[in-house]
Amino acid sequence: MEALRFFWDYTAVMSPVPPDDLIRSPHPRLRAFVGDYVGYDISGAPAGTHLGLPSGTMTFIVAIGEPLQQYIPGSDTVESFDVLLAGLHLKPTLIRHNGSMVGVQVNFSPFAPRIFFDMPAVEFAHHSLDLSDIARPIAVELHERVNAATSWPERFDAIDDVLLRAAHGGGAPRAEVLESWRRIAHSHGDLPVSLVADEVGWSRRHLNGQFRAEFGIGPKEAARVVRFDRARRMIKSGRAPLAEVAAVCGYTDQSHLNRDFKLLTGKNPTAWFEDDPIVHRSGADGAAEFEERSL
Repeated sequence: MEALRFFWDYTAVMSPVPPDDLIRSPHPRLRAFVGDYVGYDISGAPAGTHLGLPSGTMTFIVAIGEPLQQYIPGSDTVESFDVLLAGLHLKPTLIRHNGSMVGVQVNFSPFAPRIFFDMPAVEFAHHSLDLSDIARPIAVELHERVNAATSWPERFDAIDDVLLRAAHGGGAPRAEVLESWRRIAHSHGDLPVSLVADEVGWSRRHLNGQFRAEFGIGPKEAARVVRFDRARRMIKSGRAPLAEVAAVCGYTDQSHLNRDFKLLTGKNPTAWFEDDPIVHRSGADGAAEFEERSL
C-alpha cells in the first residue's frame, strides 16, 4: 500500500531514550490493521492541557505508571484511562498532564476493532473508552504486562503477544466501504467524494450512509481529517510556510487551510503550534517524523 505518514505528538525528542528504540513495527500478521508502536516518555514540560487532534486513525494508548487523564469540557470532569481506545473524531480531545507522561501509542486502522473486538469503528466514534469496558481480559493483560516490562522492546513484545492472540478475523465491512476508505486515505484526502462514489459504483448518498454507518463520520469528513493530519505535520516540522502547506495538501488557499484548522482544533495553525508546549517544544527541536503504512 502507498505510504502515509502519521506523526505522534509526544515525540522521542522529549525522552532520553534514542528515537530508534521508541518505535517498532508490529508483528507482520498485525500490520494490515495496526500501525507502528510508538513509546513516549515526556518529562520537563509545563503542566497543562494537550490537544489530541483528529486524524485518519483510531488512537490506542497503554499508559505506563499514571493513567492518561482526559478532560471532558461539557461536564467539567476528568476521566482516567489505563488503556484508551479513541474512535474517529472531528473535535480535539483534551489531555491533562502534570508535565510528564509515559506510555505506548498504537495507531489503529478503522477496521481494527472488527478484528480484535468484533465491533465496527462507529461504536467508538467521537469519544474515548477504557478498553476494560469492552474487553477487560485484554485490557488487564496489556496494562499489567506493559507496566511490568523494564525496556521498550519488552513492552512492544508484550503488545505483539496480546494482540496476536486477540485477533480473530471478525466480520469485514462491505467491499465498497473498504475500497472507499482506501481511496480517500491514499489520496491524502484530495479525491472528490463524487469520484470515490463513481469508482465503487454507488451513488454519493448511498456511499455517505454506508460509510457513516461503519465509521461514524462521512467520506467528506474523512477526507478533511486525512488532509488536515498531513497539513499539521508539515506545519509542526516548520519546513514550509503556510501558503506552501496549503498548496501541497490540497487546500484552495491559505485561508481555506486556516478555516479547516480552526474547525478541527479550535485554533488557527500558528496559535496551535505556539500555545501547546508539547507541540511547540517537539516541533522546535526538529523531531523526526515516523513513517507508517496506510491503514
